[in-house]
Amino acid sequence: MTPAHTVNGRRVVDVDNRDSWPGPLADLIYSIADETELDEPDLYVDLELEDRESQVHDLLRGHLLRAQHATRLLDHDADAIRAHGLRLLDAALVDDRLNQAHERGYLTDAEREVLRSQSMVTSGRRKLGNREDQVCLTLSAEATSHDINGVWRLLSFWGGEAIYWRHCDDPGGVAQKLSALGRPALVTAHLDLSSPRHSVFKSVVHTFVGKAIGYAPANADVLYRNVIPPQHIESIAFPGDPAYDRLPGLPTA
Repeated sequence: MTPAHTVNGRRVVDVDNRDSWPGPLADLIYSIADETELDEPDLYVDLELEDRESQVHDLLRGHLLRAQHATRLLDHDADAIRAHGLRLLDAALVDDRLNQAHERGYLTDAEREVLRSQSMVTSGRRKLGNREDQVCLTLSAEATSHDINGVWRLLSFWGGEAIYWRHCDDPGGVAQKLSALGRPALVTAHLDLSSPRHSVFKSVVHTFVGKAIGYAPANADVLYRNVIPPQHIESIAFPGDPAYDRLPGLPTA
C-alpha cells in the first residue's frame, strides 16, 4: 500500500485513491456500498445518504481532502497562486487580475474596462448565480475527463467565470482574446471541510460511495468559503505535465 501523503502532519485524502482513505472512513463507505442496490451505478446520486454526511465529516476531521480547481492561467497568475494560494472571488480579485494582465500588455485599456464593467462582481449588475466570496472546486480529478463539457469553458477562456461569462458566446468580441491568453490549468488543492460554511453538492458521502461501487465519474462540487493558503496548493498542472495529460480529452492549448 502506498504511504499516506501528509501535509504538516495531516493526512491528505483523495476520493480517487482508495489507498488514501483512512480505515474508519473506508469501513463506513464500503458498508454503505455493500447495502446499495442500483440498476445503474450513475444513480448513486439518488441514494438517500444525507444522514451519513455528518459521519463522513467527523471521520475526515483532522484530515485534508484533495480537490481540483479548473481554470486558465497566465504565467504570473500561476506564480501568484503558488505565492498566495487561491483567493476568494470578489471585485478586488477581478481588478487585480485585470490590472496585472493589462500592465504586462495582455489587455488593452478598452479590453480591461469592458471586462471589469461586465464582470460578475460589478456593483449594481444583476448577478448570474452566486460566485462571490468562495473558491469553486471539484472533488474528483478522474471525473474531469468524463465531463469535458463541464470544464471546457473554464479551461478555454482566461479569467474565470467572473470575467469571461458575458463574452464566451460572442466569438466576434473579446472572447477571441480571452481564449488566446494563458494556458489551461488544473490546480490541485487540499481542503479542510470541518467548517459548516462550505457547501458540497451532491455530498462528500455520495462521492465516496459512488467511487466504492466503481463509478469513476462520481464527483461533487465544492463551494469553499475560506482562502486556500499556498501551503495547501499541491500542484498546478498544464498541458505537457503528467498530472494534466493523464486526463484524456482536455484542451491542450
